[in-house]
Amino acid sequence: MQLPRTSVKLPTGLSFEVPDLLMLQGWTDFHDLRMAIELDVCAEGDEYEELLGLYDGNSAFRRWMIWRSCDGIVVQPAMGRTMLFDSMADVLEILIPPRD
Repeated sequence: MQLPRTSVKLPTGLSFEVPDLLMLQGWTDFHDLRMAIELDVCAEGDEYEELLGLYDGNSAFRRWMIWRSCDGIVVQPAMGRTMLFDSMADVLEILIPPRD
């Protein structure tokens, strides 16, 4: 008896390495932002093992959404184009936090 062939679809967003999360947490603390980690998220037909949201303080407004793909780290600003980076350090060099 042959079993039907099934293919496993990789999630759109993969989990981050712990050093990347610690680097981002330090950056958000320094810039008075809040980082939220959402696990096992399904959005618009895509699955994410881990999705990071960066917020202004206690605001519900998410400035950036970040996930890791097979190709690199993806950053989706609240307004603007999605950007792809090779490392979390590259992400943090480009992101511009709000100025008071």
